[in-house]
Amino acid sequence: MPLNRWDPTSALARLEQDLGNAAHHAHAASVSTATDGDDLVITVAGVDPADVHVQVGGGRLTIKGQSGGSRSESLDVSGGHFSSSSSSSSSFSRSFSVPADVEQSDVSTEPTAGGVKIRIRNAA
Repeated sequence: MPLNRWDPTSALARLEQDLGNAAHHAHAASVSTATDGDDLVITVAGVDPADVHVQVGGGRLTIKGQSGGSRSESLDVSGGHFSSSSSSSSSFSRSFSVPADVEQSDVSTEPTAGGVKIRIRNAA
């Protein structure tokens, strides 16, 4: 097997690409609240609506979410085979005080572009 000279420029470019990919996969959920008449509306951006779970009980509304992914890459260079894989996972949880009489049936969720909107009837 022939020896290849180490190229620091290529190595640094690869490191920069890998760090950029890791930053892209980092979870960046943001939560905002608003009122709409007597309803409390909570918007969670930066998550897949299918990965968001909402629970109500004891005067608390809890929103939990999770995201993650994996990636594999192979490269053949100068007769050598290189492969790499990466994965990321993150989760979040937020809790809000709501009136004690709010029940699960008072809560509805609606997917939005890039997130989910949660509406709690008569909680404002």
